[in-house]
Amino acid sequence: MVVGFIGLGSMGAPIARRLARTGFDVIGCDISEEMLAAFDEPGSTRESDPIATAQKSEMLGICVRTDQQLEQLAGDGRLFEALGQGGTVILHSTVSPELAQTLAAKAKDHGVGFVDVGVSGGGPAAIEGKLSLFVGAEDADLERARPWLEAISQKLSHLGAVGRGQEGKLLNNLISIANYGMSAAIIDIGVDMGFDRQQLIEAFMAGSAQSFALSVGPRMVQPRTGVGAPSSFTGLHDLLKKDVDHCRDLPVHETQALSGLIASCDFMLARIRRAATEADGGAAPVDPQSTVDGYFEAVRAKDIDALMALYAEDATFTLPNGKSFSGKDNIRAVHLSVFASGAPFPTPGARFAGAEGIAVEVAAQLPDGSVRNTANHYRFDDAGKIRALGVYARG
Repeated sequence: MVVGFIGLGSMGAPIARRLARTGFDVIGCDISEEMLAAFDEPGSTRESDPIATAQKSEMLGICVRTDQQLEQLAGDGRLFEALGQGGTVILHSTVSPELAQTLAAKAKDHGVGFVDVGVSGGGPAAIEGKLSLFVGAEDADLERARPWLEAISQKLSHLGAVGRGQEGKLLNNLISIANYGMSAAIIDIGVDMGFDRQQLIEAFMAGSAQSFALSVGPRMVQPRTGVGAPSSFTGLHDLLKKDVDHCRDLPVHETQALSGLIASCDFMLARIRRAATEADGGAAPVDPQSTVDGYFEAVRAKDIDALMALYAEDATFTLPNGKSFSGKDNIRAVHLSVFASGAPFPTPGARFAGAEGIAVEVAAQLPDGSVRNTANHYRFDDAGKIRALGVYARG
């Protein structure tokens, strides 16, 4: 069977190689000359034009990186028209379930079957035919695609109609990234307590804490040096963030469970951004709790310079009356005006930290001796500076 495969990246190329090694006549396609040249699998051919690839193929695999790339490739339906009546598209990209469903409907208009296949296991597992597959498809389309899918997998899970494969893959990635974040956080805590990083990882891996995430997550944020070190972190960050952002939109009623997992994922993303900053020679971020402590110290001392040093350049500051100020110059002017009018003397109370920042209950003694109760909600940038501060009146 002649099959085309569009997208010869870190996952697409191994899948295409596996297909060629198991008897398929593979046409490898990529718009990147570098990626295309690297696809040197014996017996396969290469093509830079996706439409030409589809015209020559009976089945067509797609493994591009983003929703935008997939829409540009197939959104106008010309790719399905080129594949023709009776052809089958096998989507291996991780994209939004809604996009997969939209494209499946367009494919059907051209008599083309559509199989939505999330993959898990990585490039080496693809080469060995040991991927785990999350499949969304109509039964007839799945049966046509089964020889392809069985060639690359050791576990095939048909989860329902098109879109369910993407949802299954997103849930799989949600587990993975949340566990990466938790593992990286635990190791950071241990290092902060004075433990050796690698020794602690090895100790945990020998006990009940052992996991794939523990072997991978902390390593993702290890220092990297040399040309391209910051960009390698950026590429990893953007790849994970794409899936995390899709997970935010999953149609669930278990919102508390989803929020907890997303919080761990967001920590992982922030930790990778920190690693990129450090690889680029930047300073480690300030602990947001220390930033809050510094805020109250500066306000009580009426030290405008110390106070403004805690704000990000593009910060916003919102008063209880809803009036908002943007930028450090405007925020400085507001604080100076408050200081000049006899600033309240704030005493922080209960403090609550979460994924959306830190909230602090405040009792502010006014110049006339009365007390005004407010709540300060701080949000932070990756450097630990105040990105947004909202002050809200409490009864």
